[in-house]
Amino acid sequence: MTEAKEVPLGMREIYPSPAQAAVDALKEQGVEIAFGVHGGHFWALLDLMSMAGIKMVSFHHEQSGVYAAEAYAKITGKAGVAFATTGPGTGNAVSAIQQAYLNCSPLVMLLSGHESYHDRAYALQECHAEELLCNITKWTRRLRFPWEYKRYITKAFKDAQFWPKGPVALEFAVDCFLDSIFPRAQTLAGESALYVERWRGDETAEPLTVGGDPKLIERAVKLIFEAKNPIIIAADGVHMSGGAPQLVEFAELAQVPVSGRRISRGALPEIHPLHISSRIASRVLPESDLVIALGMKVGGFDAYGGTWQRCIQVNESPQHIWTYLKDTEVAIVGTPSVVLSQMLDYAKAKGLKPPPERAEWTQRIRQEQEKSDEELRARAEKYSDHRPIHFAYLAKAVWDTCEDLYGGMNRVVMDGFTISSFAPPLIKCRYSGQYIDCGEQAGVGHGIGMAIGAAFADPEASKRPIVVFMGDSGQGLAGYDVETAARYKLPIVYVVTNNNGWFTGMKYLNYGKGWEAMGAQDQPLAWEFLPDMRYDKISEWMGCHGEHVTEPGQIRPAMERAFRAAEGGKPAVVNVIVDGSINNRECYTIAYAILWGHIPWDKLPKRGKAIRRNLLFNLPWDEAGVPPMPMPDPWEPVTEEEAMP
Repeated sequence: MTEAKEVPLGMREIYPSPAQAAVDALKEQGVEIAFGVHGGHFWALLDLMSMAGIKMVSFHHEQSGVYAAEAYAKITGKAGVAFATTGPGTGNAVSAIQQAYLNCSPLVMLLSGHESYHDRAYALQECHAEELLCNITKWTRRLRFPWEYKRYITKAFKDAQFWPKGPVALEFAVDCFLDSIFPRAQTLAGESALYVERWRGDETAEPLTVGGDPKLIERAVKLIFEAKNPIIIAADGVHMSGGAPQLVEFAELAQVPVSGRRISRGALPEIHPLHISSRIASRVLPESDLVIALGMKVGGFDAYGGTWQRCIQVNESPQHIWTYLKDTEVAIVGTPSVVLSQMLDYAKAKGLKPPPERAEWTQRIRQEQEKSDEELRARAEKYSDHRPIHFAYLAKAVWDTCEDLYGGMNRVVMDGFTISSFAPPLIKCRYSGQYIDCGEQAGVGHGIGMAIGAAFADPEASKRPIVVFMGDSGQGLAGYDVETAARYKLPIVYVVTNNNGWFTGMKYLNYGKGWEAMGAQDQPLAWEFLPDMRYDKISEWMGCHGEHVTEPGQIRPAMERAFRAAEGGKPAVVNVIVDGSINNRECYTIAYAILWGHIPWDKLPKRGKAIRRNLLFNLPWDEAGVPPMPMPDPWEPVTEEEAMP
């Protein structure tokens, strides 16, 4: 019998594949998981990533994969990795890449590209990522030669993780996967003149950090300990630098109230005596004689710091040291966790103690916070018998269930316009990274993918399932990826606030119940969906546990069943029919009054008339013969009378 002859690799396959160089670099950066949708242009790289032990999580839509990678990055502190094929794949990922950019989330986006020799020739799925993504990434590079892979992958991870953190995109021209690294890569300096293996040794995959100027540290600490009414605003940079322990220690030492923002909510636990919610902080900020902004993007959500008296800015990049903040006493460029450690060391070395008046300030803050919490819960409870279900009571009932079953330790992903006005203040975060949202992107549909990324990032999630507050519009956009959650048996409970369409509450304020202010051709549905869509049934078909909730008393039992299913690896979708006349409180602000200011007065429902009369004060109301009207309460459902012109 003739012995079978061993055939060397490369005689029956493309070997070595140039893509292996990219895989080696990804492994060097500690990549363990990647999220996205594959495609033919990319199989050489993606298959080799899988063969190398990198887990490949496949989605229905590219944007959900990128959202997942962003949430994974937010929780682990490492750069998330997402992938998409060329052309439509890259296009589908754009919205999610933009969100990561606005949120300063570290992300390395791997994209395939059309053949480099077919540029501008109407090639199949031709796409030019450098041009498409130039304004929503830190940088994007089209890689045309295999010997570029290691250099640019190494640089991508370094740059994505340095503040302001953000996405970096690498587009791999498909023809390079069919090329050979040698001999064309043989330069005078070897394979790459600009790549060194493990350039920082064991710390190669770790983000770079920077300390503050010691003179500025000294000045800042003295100001903090001298101030009577200081407030710390701990924003994204605190969480992303792992600064929660230092924040708690410094706040306790200096006795300064802390307001956590977004991903840094819970960095100082929100059951701590020094916690101050953003709701109360915005009320007392004008009285504060010193605001310490840690790792914060001071933007429109913060009125650009217009109510601050004096401030100290601490940020990891000069780019986020804001020149428009009046009375900036000290501006420190440094990683928040490092700067907090420096502040602690200085304060301890000097034996500094807060002034006696500080106790009065912290006591007042605590009393106001406790009063606010009680009033908020009581107000939400007021709607416990309201039908259809009120957003505020839904939020309270869901979080009460989390408190009772899991001690309030569930991670929360916030998606959906109206629910985001009611749920956040009712949630009490215990740890940094517990609360995840979309930031300034203010999009919808991100919650599906972000929860999936969070579940992969958090090994404790099966003990305390992730809760996602969705809107029905976001569920419609991304809902097919609940199958992805089911396929991977992830412990997630999606709570869908179903009000039958895009922002349908606005009709009760501005258009009329039958959308009478719209053109006749668009009545009576306009922006609405088919009524009472059964997202629970659709999700059951895709392998999830489903619950349909129409009565307030059904919320708790449905959530308990959903949590039990999620603990067992079966994600749940809880479809809640909510009162469509309730709106986000932002609809009762001057900005939205202006946006709807074009609708003729005679067609406005009575509630909309009252809002406009109170907010658009520059209109000649007296001349028009319109008397003053009481300002409506955003929490109160719109009555039949108020919905009429």
